[in-house]
Amino acid sequence: MAKKKRSRAERAEETREALVRAAAQEMAEKGIEHASLNAICDRAGFTRGAFYVHFRDRDELLAAVVEGVLGRFQDMLFPKDDETVDLGATIGQFVGAILSGVPEAVGTSRWKFHHTLAACAGSPRIRAKYNALQHRALDRLTYGAVVGQKKKKVRTDVEARTLAEILLVLTLGVSAATELGLEIDYAKGGAALGKLLA
Repeated sequence: MAKKKRSRAERAEETREALVRAAAQEMAEKGIEHASLNAICDRAGFTRGAFYVHFRDRDELLAAVVEGVLGRFQDMLFPKDDETVDLGATIGQFVGAILSGVPEAVGTSRWKFHHTLAACAGSPRIRAKYNALQHRALDRLTYGAVVGQKKKKVRTDVEARTLAEILLVLTLGVSAATELGLEIDYAKGGAALGKLLA
C-alpha cells in the first residue's frame, strides 16, 4: 500500500518539531549557551535555512523548547474547562507523575528543571513565555478549585485563586526538590494536601 503523501503544513510542522527536539537535546547536553545552531540543525537533519523558516532566532527556539516541555505536562495534568474536573484527582495525578518518573514531571536525562530556569534567566522573552504558561496553569487550577468549591469537595474559606497559587508554587518546589534528589515522601505529602484542601 502506498504511503499517504503529507501536506506542506504537515511537513513544516514535522520539521519544526524535529528542530525543537534537537534543541532540547543539544542544550541539555552542552548547556544553553554552548549549544550552537549548526549542531542543533545537524542533529535535526536540517539546514540553518530550514531553521530560519521556523524561528527568528535562538530565543524563539528556546521558548518553543520550554513551551513544549511545560505545555505537555500541563495538558496532561491540569483540569480542563468542564464540570468533571477534580482538584484532588489532579493532585493525585501530579504525585503519580513524580513517583512514576513521567519525563515532563521529573525531567529527562537531557532536560531538567534547571535548564528551564536558566533559559528564563537568560532571556526576558523566554521568561515572559514561561510566565504566560504558568498563568495558564493558574487559570486551570483556579477553575478546578471553583468547581470543587461548588461541589463542596474543596474548602471555601480560601479563595479559589489563592488555592491555585499555592498549588502552583508547590509544583515549582517539587520540581526543584526532585532534581536535587531530596528524600521526600510525595505520596504521603499528596494525601495530606488533599486533606488540607477538603
